[in-house]
Amino acid sequence: MPTLGNLPVKSTVVLIRWPVVLISSSLIFYRSDALQMPAFLDAFVIFYALSNVGLYFVDESAFRNLKFNVLLVGVDTLVLTGSLIINGTIEANFYLAYFLLIIICSIFENPRMIAIVSLIAPFAYAGFFFEPADYHAGNYLQLAFLFVVGLFYGHLSQLVRTQRLLAERAEQRNQAKTELLNILSHELKTPLTVIGSYTQALKSAALGQINRDQEEALSKVLRQTENLENIVNVILDSASVETGAVTVRIEELVLSEFLEELKQTFDGSVVNQNVKLVWDYPVPMPVVMSDPGKLKIILQNLINNAAKFTDVGEIRVAARVHPQRQTMEFTVSDTGIGIASDQLPFLFDKFWQADAARTRTQSGIGMGLYIVKAFTELMHGTITVHSNPGMGSEFGVELPTV
Repeated sequence: MPTLGNLPVKSTVVLIRWPVVLISSSLIFYRSDALQMPAFLDAFVIFYALSNVGLYFVDESAFRNLKFNVLLVGVDTLVLTGSLIINGTIEANFYLAYFLLIIICSIFENPRMIAIVSLIAPFAYAGFFFEPADYHAGNYLQLAFLFVVGLFYGHLSQLVRTQRLLAERAEQRNQAKTELLNILSHELKTPLTVIGSYTQALKSAALGQINRDQEEALSKVLRQTENLENIVNVILDSASVETGAVTVRIEELVLSEFLEELKQTFDGSVVNQNVKLVWDYPVPMPVVMSDPGKLKIILQNLINNAAKFTDVGEIRVAARVHPQRQTMEFTVSDTGIGIASDQLPFLFDKFWQADAARTRTQSGIGMGLYIVKAFTELMHGTITVHSNPGMGSEFGVELPTV
């Protein structure tokens, strides 16, 4: 199975390009006297050599990009062909051998076979086209040229082929994950919706009168159903981020109406009697361009996270619009247990929980803040956090309004 894994692709590509640089430079330096512009050509040789040095400073991920490698091969092909033309002593049959060798080495997938072909090609060319009088230093350079070309194009074509195959397999895996998400969404959320609906009907006495004990039991069932539905939503959201299936749908959003609906959703449902949920935003608020679905998930997760770690005091949800910066800012602050400074770097990692012992008594799997950060960045926003142990936490999200 082809795989690049964590192999140092950059060092391999740069290393195999050095013979190409040297052979091209040699052909240009030992050119015929018929071609002038020596200063320009010498400068070009220096620049070409420095370009390979510059590749050492290019990020490793670029060498795993198909377009980057195709561009690299294209540039080197032009330089190699140009060096043959500039040399001025190359016969027509050598160009034929040159391009034929590129095709052959690009076809073979076995590295050993590529090495064998690259090694045999110069001797085969010399046997067919060299006369006894042709065996001199200048023609040996042509033979070295064929060997270098065979190895270079054989390796890079294999690299490009492997990258293309890996990209296709990644696309297939993502498609399979997306289909699985659709199935899970239906198979898990539909039963929960039915359970919640019937439980709510029983609690409201729509199917007959119930006593106080039964009402309390049904309230517990409703809370656990909501908790389980939240966990399912978190899992599906995080999986959609991982597979790239999530997209941003920008539309007009009336912030005042959006926040009022969010307020009605949370009032009396996420905090205990010792915690007050405070909403702080001016009315009216302007119309902005954003993704209301993603924004709702971001704020829901931040509020739920604050409620989980706040036993007394308040949770404050604030919203402001900054027309000059064309941004909107949301902050969710609490008077909870706070977060130690050494834990802040890991706060948005998957499955990470600040207080595992505490979260075992609460619902959640440690994915809420990961989704918050992922959705915020997906919407080209930023998120910040300030916290001290015992003094609460404040999360800030800033998003563009256009």
